[in-house]
Amino acid sequence: MQETRDKNQDPLVSIIIPVYNKTSYIKETLESALAQTYLNTEIILVDDGSSDGSFEILQEYYEKYPDKIVLIDQENQGVSAATNKGIQAARGEYIQFLDADDLLTSDKIANQIKLLDAHSFSTITSCEWKIFKDNLKQAESMPFGVFQDFNSGLDLIIQFWNHQEMMAISSYLTHRSLIEKAGPWDESLTINQDGEFFTRVLLHADKVVYDSEGKVFYRTPGESNVSQQKTEKAMKSLIESYRCYEREVLKFEDSQRVRIALKKVYQKFIYDVFPQYPHLIKAAESHIKNLGIPQKTYIGGPKFQMVSKLIGFKNAVRLKRFFNN
Repeated sequence: MQETRDKNQDPLVSIIIPVYNKTSYIKETLESALAQTYLNTEIILVDDGSSDGSFEILQEYYEKYPDKIVLIDQENQGVSAATNKGIQAARGEYIQFLDADDLLTSDKIANQIKLLDAHSFSTITSCEWKIFKDNLKQAESMPFGVFQDFNSGLDLIIQFWNHQEMMAISSYLTHRSLIEKAGPWDESLTINQDGEFFTRVLLHADKVVYDSEGKVFYRTPGESNVSQQKTEKAMKSLIESYRCYEREVLKFEDSQRVRIALKKVYQKFIYDVFPQYPHLIKAAESHIKNLGIPQKTYIGGPKFQMVSKLIGFKNAVRLKRFFNN
């Protein structure tokens, strides 16, 4: 029997914001969290050893809203450790993750809680995310197929991998039970921690319900942003996160459609790192071989796919790198 919440009560929503050196953006992010029209929220701020004055800003907000904000200060341990600390401190029935430089529309949580009225705890909600740099008026929509309902979390995962799409994690509103089933963020990873974590969350989700009204504004990462790192250490962590994908997803469904989608994940890895780190490319090729999918699969835009069909995937990547240099 699936659990459903008591619709006569407004469940508490915990907004978890890990913060590391975000003085330029954290005030705007906090204001968007405080501006939610859904009132039964708490804001969990975890400062991860900031050295740029971020903690002092968080302290000001805590002193101004002591009944609304929980402030945690820890030595720098990374975003996964900070997020895990936030989850442990959260009291909410639902969890809203929010990056320290991203923004929510004021109706985002209210809309998603309303959508969840008709669904069980195993349903997760999503909404559109738009990309911006500094000016919200110039925010751009992404032409992605993920902005819709899905019959299961796995169906959404397959959409991600087949089409090289993503969901900003702030777009989700997640019942606590799904997070408990998924387990903690992997603190050994240094890149794609959020993607690996939400793969596990989505595997436990029976349905994904899309909110067409609320929005998330995802700030374009800067050069120093962890998701932009191309070091060997980062790329090792990235391929390890994909190995985690493979291990976890095949437990739920070991099928041709899953293996084809995983093959495209490893192809995208090769596309991203080539021609650097030949040993990691070789590892990705080995993982592709072990998936046992002999038929050709194609990634990238229409032009790249066309070239791949003509001269092969690796040659197409070589050609693209040649013209980009």
